[in-house]
Amino acid sequence: MHNRLHPQDRLIMVSFRISPAVVIVGTLLGACGGGQYSGEVPSAGSSSPAPSASPSPGGGNAQARFERAQEHFEICRVCHVPGGVADVDDGRRLMLSSDGEDDYARIYAGWDEMGRGVESNLIMTMPSGSGERSHSGGDNLWPVDSAAYNAVRDLLACWDDASQCGESTTPGNSGSDNLGLLGSKRGGHLWAEVCEGAPDDTALPADPRTLIQRGSELAGAVVFNTPWMDCSINEARRPNTCGEYRQLYAKGELIGRGQGQPGTAHMFSGDARSGINPLDPTSYNSEASLWTLSADQYNNLWRSWTGYAQPPLSRPSNFDELVAQRYGSPLGQAPNPYPLAGEDPNDHNGGSGQLPIGLTQLRDNDGNWTGTIGVKLCSFCHDGQIQGQGEASQVVYGGAGTIGDFTVAFRDFASVGALPFGLLSGVPLTIAANRGTGAIDQFQVGFIAFNNGNPQEFSNTKILLSQAIGNIKSPPWWNMGSRPQKFHGAVLPMDSARIDMAAYYPLIGGPSDAVAWVDESAYAFQIWAESLKAPAYPGPIDEALAQQGAVLFHAKDLWADSLDNPVPAPQNRGNGSCASCHGAYAPRFVNDPAFLPDPRLEGVAANITALTTIGTDPAYAEAMQSLRNADGSTETAFDYNVFLACGIGAAGHTPDNTPVMLAPPLYGVWASAPYFHNASVPNVWGVLDPASERPDIWVRQSAPPPPGLEGRVVSGFDTDLERAYDHQRLGWKYTELDCLQDAVQSAPLLSCNPLPVNLTGDAQESPLQPLLDFLYSNIALSWNLSLDELNVMPLTDQQIENRKVYNTNLYSQDNTGHAFTAVLSDAERRALIEYLKTL
Repeated sequence: MHNRLHPQDRLIMVSFRISPAVVIVGTLLGACGGGQYSGEVPSAGSSSPAPSASPSPGGGNAQARFERAQEHFEICRVCHVPGGVADVDDGRRLMLSSDGEDDYARIYAGWDEMGRGVESNLIMTMPSGSGERSHSGGDNLWPVDSAAYNAVRDLLACWDDASQCGESTTPGNSGSDNLGLLGSKRGGHLWAEVCEGAPDDTALPADPRTLIQRGSELAGAVVFNTPWMDCSINEARRPNTCGEYRQLYAKGELIGRGQGQPGTAHMFSGDARSGINPLDPTSYNSEASLWTLSADQYNNLWRSWTGYAQPPLSRPSNFDELVAQRYGSPLGQAPNPYPLAGEDPNDHNGGSGQLPIGLTQLRDNDGNWTGTIGVKLCSFCHDGQIQGQGEASQVVYGGAGTIGDFTVAFRDFASVGALPFGLLSGVPLTIAANRGTGAIDQFQVGFIAFNNGNPQEFSNTKILLSQAIGNIKSPPWWNMGSRPQKFHGAVLPMDSARIDMAAYYPLIGGPSDAVAWVDESAYAFQIWAESLKAPAYPGPIDEALAQQGAVLFHAKDLWADSLDNPVPAPQNRGNGSCASCHGAYAPRFVNDPAFLPDPRLEGVAANITALTTIGTDPAYAEAMQSLRNADGSTETAFDYNVFLACGIGAAGHTPDNTPVMLAPPLYGVWASAPYFHNASVPNVWGVLDPASERPDIWVRQSAPPPPGLEGRVVSGFDTDLERAYDHQRLGWKYTELDCLQDAVQSAPLLSCNPLPVNLTGDAQESPLQPLLDFLYSNIALSWNLSLDELNVMPLTDQQIENRKVYNTNLYSQDNTGHAFTAVLSDAERRALIEYLKTL
């Protein structure tokens, strides 16, 4: 892998270290992939041998031209080699060896077999896009009149007519194309890179995302149609120097990762320093938190576990590990203490126990431990864990998470006396029907809970009769710095930092001025969250295959005429590649003006696309439009919500209320399974191949329980990369369930029809689900009653296990969409997956 360096200056130039063995490969101005060639081809499975007859270089002119052109064929060698993605019938017309020693003979043979000529030859027309026939490896790799195009043209002209072999005036390679295919900054934000090791007075460059403005023309292979929008609330807080940046970063890190430090933020309480016991009037304090539990209550959680309803009735010796597994919140390496029974936390450095990272013990204004435990709610959704592949257990902060289950935790907290948590424990309400997912940016709850005290919200028919978004997964924070707008559907501007504090907003108790606390915290948190990097893929990578994937990712037009893609192309498809939606990452393409107008836009994804093209489950996108009036306007309810002070995102401005989705950046995609906005597809192969790897009802592997506790405890999802990760398909291993045979887990009346056919007329469709879908689409908060998830309301261990099951038949959990990648071959999918590992 090539290493990327970021000098700390405004120009943000990119440089790479490239070994001598791959200098020529780095030029990347060639063609890749099997094209639609005419004529007979070698038999399937064979590769063309080096031809025995070819023109003599003679006189040096042809040889000199070949030497100038040869480097531009190096990108062809990425794919057009035995075993490469171009090793197919059409692609073998130009088949190169891996060492390049016989390039002259092989390239000449390919040119000769494809009909000779110069600018009409497929060698010229396909990678340059100048002909009628598309090139499956991309038709914008040798732009007409580029150095590569001119050098190859001059070579073919010499071969076509020896009299044309005079000295060429073709300009040589300027060096600007001498860039690599592989390399990734792994997300984060430019300011964090600039300030690493820089003096405090170092001036910060402009945020690259500000280049994307409404009405600006950023034309190129990558589409930018979702503008950056400045939020005036943040103007006074924006850093100008690295010193100011570091101060904000430190405050944001305390909010995001704080574990027991004075001022740590926690659930719906700001940074309240004490808790309220609803059963103890003496604990009432206007600035205390209602959403806490005592250490005594925490120490007794095991008593509510149904697996411990049988002897021996004693607190498990590995209680901390069992809590972490049951709630899906890992134990971190840093101390996160709580006091055991009989301990004074201030005599034991906070206590002898270790809390999972989703919880934190509070301190009072003097810094003393209180024995009161608060909830780091964001952690349950965003923080994950990986281990194996030579890695010790590692907390992954700010990823997609997909392992936590705060609904189960809240059920347990309520059962030991922390009663307020019972409200969101599945009885009566839930905002997370499955482990690892949930209605994170739920609109109805947000409008009612954060309405700044305006009673009109409770009678607003547009809110009460809007559609539920249903089940979604949390977007990774390490991609925040590469997005101009938030969430899966461009719901809010990315600069609208207030919304990031929704889970910590002081609803009842905590700081007396809730909005002021949010404004002092939100932008700082955003600074920290945007700085996070995705974890590097820890396994081996086939770099030759990854290079093929890099070319396909950036250059293959999925809507090329020859592919007959049945999915309608987006209105502006750019070059029709994966990169056109998800951004450019490979240095060669990042620094190519045909792809990005400015290399500082590396990895930025800013393309909203109509749902008719994306095709994923429509509940989320349609719910965003259900809040708008028929003429596209919004209700005055938007004016009362404190988190909408910076306006709404691009989804609120689509013509004719068209449902849209925002393509995400793909840094750390390997660590973000399962996929789609609702986590309905278990691996990347299933994303790329709609006809396979999209199970109907499935469940991820659970971690093995501790010896002797089988059947007695709930284990979380297995996060061991050797035991539970599918490195070929890029995602977590799973088991597909049968609707009827696994009825204990699958709730068959809701996910399929076990009744006689003559009662319903359809043996496949559930008789109840259409009715529930209607309720969820028209009556706010009905989805939160978990009417179609009765088998997962966390009352028993079996129901908690059932929360691990993903049932694509339920509302908002369909696994359709992204069908335009059906035109890929399996070889291309393997190459793309290998490339995605490098991001």
